[in-house]
Amino acid sequence: MIDVLIKNGVVVDGEGGSSFKADVAITGGLISTVGDIGSAEAALIIDAAGKMVCPGFIDLHTHSDFTFLVDGRAMSSIHQGVTTEVIGQCGYSCAPCSCADDLKGILGYQPGVDVDWRSAGDYLARLEKEGVGVNVAALAGHGSLRRCVIPEGRGRATAEQLEAMCALLDTCLQEGFHGLSLGLEYEPGIHADTQELVALARVVAAHDGILSAHVRNRDVHYDMAFSEVISVARITGVRLQISHLSPKFGAPVDAVANSLSMIDRLNASGGEVAFDLIPDNWGPTLMASVLPTWAHVGGIDATLRYLADPEARQKMKASPNPIWQLVLQKRWDLITLFYSPDHPELVGKTMAEIGEALACDPHDAVFDLLLAAGEGMSRVIWAGWNFDESMQQELLAHPLCGVISDAQTVAPDGPLAGNTGAPTVYGWVGQFFDRYVKKEGLFSWEEAVRRITSLPADRMKMTDRGRLHPGLKADITVMDPDTIACRATLHAPNRYPDGISHVFVNGKLVVSEGKRVGGNYGQVIGH
Repeated sequence: MIDVLIKNGVVVDGEGGSSFKADVAITGGLISTVGDIGSAEAALIIDAAGKMVCPGFIDLHTHSDFTFLVDGRAMSSIHQGVTTEVIGQCGYSCAPCSCADDLKGILGYQPGVDVDWRSAGDYLARLEKEGVGVNVAALAGHGSLRRCVIPEGRGRATAEQLEAMCALLDTCLQEGFHGLSLGLEYEPGIHADTQELVALARVVAAHDGILSAHVRNRDVHYDMAFSEVISVARITGVRLQISHLSPKFGAPVDAVANSLSMIDRLNASGGEVAFDLIPDNWGPTLMASVLPTWAHVGGIDATLRYLADPEARQKMKASPNPIWQLVLQKRWDLITLFYSPDHPELVGKTMAEIGEALACDPHDAVFDLLLAAGEGMSRVIWAGWNFDESMQQELLAHPLCGVISDAQTVAPDGPLAGNTGAPTVYGWVGQFFDRYVKKEGLFSWEEAVRRITSLPADRMKMTDRGRLHPGLKADITVMDPDTIACRATLHAPNRYPDGISHVFVNGKLVVSEGKRVGGNYGQVIGH
């Protein structure tokens, strides 16, 4: 008996070739047939007439490390047809850690989680024990390694500290992590020199892992930043994934062409470099990243003291490198607050509007929001209108460009109900298809599906997912190409997309007629 039979749909198998009409059968958690099923019976039959049957979508870059432990249902991902996430990005990961306090500053931090793990293996075991709605692959965060070995993770590593980091990374990879992520624009990754990156990349390469790199700069000095990580890949042979490559506001007009040229040259000589981007013009990040390096010395308590000190505020305002050219040019009208647990009424407003509402300079409003958040300041998320649409499309046209959310999985109900973010948190898949297939015509449906199925599967060496072939894991998404669209907005971000009718994770039905059903059937995917 077949467990599930999906009939009458158009199969888009994930490899980019022509779609075709076929039935898809699921037996024992695997795809058993793609073709004509004939008169075979099944325990569950789904009529997919007028719909596309695709591999489950793979989000190559997320920050759900903590939110999975708060609410494992993965609601905002599952409702978009996402069946696998790759966490531990931008130098931030829940493991390894030397103590719970190490994790308070990481992107995606959630208070109230019992941090009863220290190692990569123990963290993955905790995920399995709690249960997750999607499959999960994890990377070790470079910043997390630094905090385990160097006090506060700051300063140049000594030879002994670098050796200890390499040993710790080796253990993480042995225990199931897939590679290393860099957050070189953030604390504490900003303190690392290229020699340190090369040493760590050699460890990753020895395990055939992946190096995911959030580079140091993507505006004025973009070429120096990209050259650094590409050089690390050239020297070590590591597989490199450049995260959200899009040049930011302030980058020269030829930034995309130059960046792609660097990537193509290394690949032509035997390297393995690819990249990804968010299908949106807003670039979200931690608001605390606006603070200068010296304001982080001494930990969060010291940072809060600086934020409360008028003299320190003036020094922070004068910082020559406040992560965005938007801040330097005082384009507060192009910076929007996406999440603030203490000021939900301000979410969706620009910093110019917030400054007006609080009757202060927008820069002081930034400091006020961080101060109000206290130890939870890493939860305050803002975004700049950083990405030029013509540059986005130039990057998307490259066949190595993947598409990501750069988000954390949340839900409109349950313990994560108060968490909000960019519209792409709930709608990156719908926005990608609606904008770049239906409106812009940049892709065929088949190629667009490839960008979020087999492409990320290949990058992560997931040989049993990302395609609709017999014998592979039955991660399957059924969508309506006529109605697929993002419904989330800046002022109403917690809305599921239209067009996703059915989703299967490891052969289990988790979305039926657009509604979440069943339990958490995701698996932790070890390296």
